[in-house]
Formats: sequence, structure tokens, C-alpha cells
Amino acid sequence: MGIRGHQIRSALSEEEDKRTGVTSDWSLAKWIIGYLRDYKALVVIALLLVVIGTLVNLVSPLLMKYLIDDVFKSTTLILEDKNKLLLYLTLGLLVTAIITAVFNVLRIIVLYKIGYNTVKKIRTDTFAHLQSLSMKYIDNQEAGRLISKVTNDCDKINEIMSGGIITSLTDFLTLIGIAIVLLVLNWELALIVFILTFPPILLISWSFKRRARKAYRKTRKTIANVTANLSESISGVKVSKSFSREKKNIQEFKGVNLENREANLKATAVFATTFPLFNFIAGAVAGLVYLYGGFALNFPGSSFILVSATLGDTIAFTLYVAKFFMPILNLTMFYNTFQSTMAATERVYELNHSTSDVIEKEDAYNLEEIAGKVKFENVVFGYIENELVLNGFDLEVQAGETIAIVGPTGAGKTTIINLLARFYEIQEGSIHINDHNIQDVTLESLHKQMGVVLQDPYLFSGTIAENISYSLENVPLNEIKKAASAVNADEFIERTTMGYDTPVGERGGRLSLGQRQLISFARALITNPKILVLDEATSSVDPYTELLIKRALDKLLEGRTSFIIAHRLSTVRNADRIIVLKEGKIIEEGTNDELLRKKGEYYRLYQLQFKEQEENEEVL
Repeated sequence: MGIRGHQIRSALSEEEDKRTGVTSDWSLAKWIIGYLRDYKALVVIALLLVVIGTLVNLVSPLLMKYLIDDVFKSTTLILEDKNKLLLYLTLGLLVTAIITAVFNVLRIIVLYKIGYNTVKKIRTDTFAHLQSLSMKYIDNQEAGRLISKVTNDCDKINEIMSGGIITSLTDFLTLIGIAIVLLVLNWELALIVFILTFPPILLISWSFKRRARKAYRKTRKTIANVTANLSESISGVKVSKSFSREKKNIQEFKGVNLENREANLKATAVFATTFPLFNFIAGAVAGLVYLYGGFALNFPGSSFILVSATLGDTIAFTLYVAKFFMPILNLTMFYNTFQSTMAATERVYELNHSTSDVIEKEDAYNLEEIAGKVKFENVVFGYIENELVLNGFDLEVQAGETIAIVGPTGAGKTTIINLLARFYEIQEGSIHINDHNIQDVTLESLHKQMGVVLQDPYLFSGTIAENISYSLENVPLNEIKKAASAVNADEFIERTTMGYDTPVGERGGRLSLGQRQLISFARALITNPKILVLDEATSSVDPYTELLIKRALDKLLEGRTSFIIAHRLSTVRNADRIIVLKEGKIIEEGTNDELLRKKGEYYRLYQLQFKEQEENEEVL
């Protein structure tokens, strides 16, 4: 799209920045959790593993208490009973450790299965929604940014799905369970621990949240810039080499990569300044417990808070306090992941909730097989608001008629085709095909009636046969060969080592431009469309390929309503009618000879563009 395209994208990027932060954490979390409905059984299993694993994990400090008080410190039990109790308690500790380990392994497996399945579905839904968006939306986006949302940002969501949500539930349940046990062991000291712990933690978390979301949004934006720059550089590598722009490209990539590094360092700094504060609080409270334990053992009953405590009580309490802080630290780390993930989720969420300006009606019906009559009536359209390309455009084309559309660059030639295929939505007026308003029919049935050949032929990775039968399934090879033969593509295909099974490479890079164009002609023909569109389809091919296409045009156009946008006289002068566009309006129409006799705009264009072509053709 050039400079104009970048201006549009910059405006859209600014608008996207304004929207950032509008979606609440709860809305984003609810959207993600909604995907878990498809995996209810796995979620239930994971929850059971969490609950059982948490309860078993809480048993070991109590076993240590009994081990110390009833075995090591007991003066009432005989040696034989002590040995039996020691054996039972030791086995109990071993069993709890084994159960905890097994349940943790199972939990991790189940969680990652949930995570990867969920992210697969989110990514699939995101891609499907992207396919449903109109060309207007796609035009205003950089491909690299969209790729980043579908890949990088969806991968980031996996962090919270595979280990975040349910693992944080484990930590939360552990926290509640330990709090209850601490209150049972020594409710006075437990309350002091809570008072010294929760207020500073909540204050730190509040401060962390404010700084973290902003920092992580920046990291997602910068990694998208890296992906966008990389995608553009790879796609345009031939142009870059032609203009010796490699050094400039490297500098630009270094720039966006540096921005990404700085953004990640700032996000890391936010977390790095938060985590030590939690460690300090944990260490200080643990020290308080040890201090209390020492006084309780050395001066039992010296004050109301120093209630009677055994060595086992003190050690068990200390172990629980240590376990008490682990869930808090884990939840803090989860919150760090949560903020990072929410920044990524926000981008994926916004893509999934982007609306298309081309919306299929709920009661849209399938367009029946048509003869091909087309009518534009008072059509008003502009790609950008207040910048109209067509204003009150009228055109009626009879079934089977071949219409050539000519005019200067920017006159609206391609726009007419875009609107006919309903790639964009008109602002006013109507477009009818065989008296069916195209806004009333399904997009799929509309596009099945049309065959489109573009100036820049786009082939997909796969074989020649797969590209010819691209929109169809289970097409017999003889049908593919028939379509290729009709456009004179079979000659070069048969010369390849693998014939129709020849891989074309990414974007058809293993074939010449002319060969790619012939395959795109065959692809348009194999669907037997009633409306055929050739959008500058011969302007970039060599004379020999153009001659092959010229010979095939009679077959291509026969019995079809055809729209030809071309600068080549060979594909214009034989049209049933030529319309001349200027500033979105038809200023002349007629046959080639009629328009030349008028000596108007077409005659001027002929003098500028077509005369030399015609003379060259006569020489050939």
C-alpha cells in the first residue's frame, strides 16, 4: 500500500493503543475460562488431584510434630513402642512424599494437556475469525502483527492455562489449609503472623499490578514489531537485494529488537524489585516464629501469648509458616505471569472481537446458479471516510457480456471488482447479480459464482495440481488437466520432472511469473464461474505468455460475464464494451473503434499506452 498504507496502519495502531486497557482482567479471564467448558472431565480430574494433593501435603508437618514429641522427646514410651511409632511415622512421611510426588506429576500432565488443547482451540478460533474479517480490516493491519497475535500471544496464553489457573488454585487451597492449621496450633501467634503478612503483601501487590500491566503491554507490542519487521523483510528480500538495502534492514531490525529487549528488561525490573520484598517479609516472620519458639520453650507460661508449647509444636508451626509463604510467593509469581499473559490475551481478545464491515445477514440465502447479469446502481464507496472513490456509480452489464475497464491509476477500476465480490461494503446504493442483491446472499455462494485472476498471481505451498484445484475437494486429475489445457498451461507443466505433482514452493517461488499466472487462470477456470474477473492479469507477463493467454481468452470468456481491467490493448480492444473511468465516474463507453473515433479520454489513453503495444503486436 506504500506511504498511504503506512499512514492508515499508523492511525489504526494509535487507535489500538487508545483501546488498550479497556478490557478488564475479569472479562479476559472469563473469556479464557470459557474455553475450559470443552474439557470439563480433565478440569474435574485436575481439581481432584489438586484437592487431594493439597490435603496430603499438609500432613507431613503434623507427622514431624508427633515424631519429635512422641518419639524423640517422649519419656513415657518404652523403647519397643518408640521404635514401632518411629517406623509408622517414618512410613507415613514416606507415603505422603510419594503421594505428593505422584499427584504433582499427574497434575502437571493433566494441566498441560488442558493448556495445549485450550490454546489450540483459541488459536484455531482466532484464525477462523481472522478469515471472516473483511479486506478493510486486513488492509489496515500489518501481516506480522497479526501473525504475532496468532502465534506469540496465543503461546503466552498457554502459560496461564497449563500451569497458572489451577496451580494458583492449589496454592490458594494450601494457603487456606495452612491458615486453619496455624490457628489450631496457636491462634494467638497465627493472628500476629497474619497481621504482619497480609497488609504489606496487599500493598506490594497493588503497586506491582499498576506497573506490571503497562510494562507487559509494552513487551507484547515490541515483540509484535519484531515479527512484523521480520515478516516484511523476508517477503521483500528480492527488492531489498535489488536496492542493496541489507544494511538498512539490519539497522531497522536492530532497532525493533533493541526496543523489545528494553521493554523486557523493564518488565523484569518490575518483578525483580517486588520479589525480594516478599522474601524479606517471609524471612522476618519466620524469624519471629523462631524467636517465639525459643521463648516458649525456655520460659513456658511467662505471658498470656506464650502458651505452653512443645518442641514438636514449635517445629510444626515453623514448618507450616514456611509452607505458608510458599503459596504466597507462588501466587505472586503467578500474578507476574498473569499480568504478562493478560497483556497478550488482551491483544488476542481484541482480534477475536474485531468486527467486520462486511456482515452476512442471518437470513442470507444461497445464490442460485446465475446467467451473469450485473447491475451497479447509485453506488457510493470510499476506502477511507470522507474520501470517496465511487460517488453515484451506475453500470449495467448483460449476461455473457465482456466489459473492459480502463482509466488512469486511482480511477476506481479495481474498486468496482472489489465491491462486486463484496470484499468491501458499499456506503450507499446497491449491487445486483441476476436481480439478487449481493447483500442478501451468502458470501460463499457469491464467490463460487466468480473466478478472479489478479495481476500478482498468488500460489500457495503445495503442488501445481493442488493450486489449480485450490477451492475444490477431490477433483479428478483429468479435470485439473482439462482446465490447464484450456489456458495453455499444460505445455510447461508436462515439461516439469514431476508434472502436476511438482511443488511450487512458497508463493509459487519455484515457477516463473508467467507460469504462476497461467496456473491462476486454470484455477479460476476449473470452478466454471459465471462471472470472470481479470484484474490486470496480463500486465506483468512476458510476450510469449501473453500470447498463450490471448489464445485462451476466447475459451475463458465464452458464455461468461467478464470484467477485464487491463492496460494491454490485446485484452481490451475485443471487448463487447469498454468503459472509461475517471475519478470514479464513467466518462466514456463503447467499442474500441467507437471510442477511438470520439477522440476523447480513451483516445488519449490509447495514444499514451496502447499505440506502441499495438505496433509491437503487429510486428510479432
